[in-house]
Amino acid sequence: MLIDDLKIIVDRNRGQNSFYLRNLLKEVLQIYSLNFVYTSVYADSFLFKGGTCLRFCFDLPRLSEDLDFDIKKYPDFSLDNFCGDIKAYFVGKLQFREFDLKVAGNKREIVLKFPVMDKLGLVSNTAESNILFLRIDLSPTDSENFKEEISLKTTYDFSFVIKRYSIEDLFASKIAAILNRSFKKGKGDLITFKGRDYYDLIWFLEKGVNPNYKRLTDIVKMKSKNEILEKLDEKVGSVKENYLKEDLLPLFKEAGLVDSFVVNFKQLYKQKRDLLL
Repeated sequence: MLIDDLKIIVDRNRGQNSFYLRNLLKEVLQIYSLNFVYTSVYADSFLFKGGTCLRFCFDLPRLSEDLDFDIKKYPDFSLDNFCGDIKAYFVGKLQFREFDLKVAGNKREIVLKFPVMDKLGLVSNTAESNILFLRIDLSPTDSENFKEEISLKTTYDFSFVIKRYSIEDLFASKIAAILNRSFKKGKGDLITFKGRDYYDLIWFLEKGVNPNYKRLTDIVKMKSKNEILEKLDEKVGSVKENYLKEDLLPLFKEAGLVDSFVVNFKQLYKQKRDLLL
């Protein structure tokens, strides 16, 4: 039962940073949601991607907050049907009556809402939210240059086959995110990166993965590898340690590892950068 699996996570991780614990709990929700997707009519059209894909399929050693999918034949996809089906899964099949969801953004983002924090003993006052959220991001495929692969996932009494991008495609998408990502933090403070993207960059390089450059040039609309690498160098050079650390801390059990990575990040990139040539 979902609530029992969440309670086990809490019991095993008492004393951990509250943000890290919340992301551990989200990982349980991710497994349940993936089981829904890949045992449903959506299994053939949903291509898993992003940090959670790297964690579940390639053992990326950090937590991830969301589920990200590209959908093949996106114009044929019905968001209303999907929302109804995933709600029926949690409310009907799993008997989690309090489950709810909302569609956000440009109707490509679904926020799943699980009011469980009080049952887990993680609400200490009325000002704290009782809801554990999980975001699902849905997009059309952004390039025809990709290789579709599968992974078998067996966990929490579930067993299902995930459809996903190849690791080379995932690396291409990660670099594209680094080159294109920007968002607001606070009052007018434009942050051009998320720390997790740069951790993942080093992880890919340490694994010796070569990005799918045909896919990457498609996504970022650049003509050459050299142009891409020059911009990537600029992005790495502009990374601020405080923002890097702030984004990574909730994703790791050991704060000391984050501190060490932040201090050594640019040297790690410099050592491995030639692998991208």
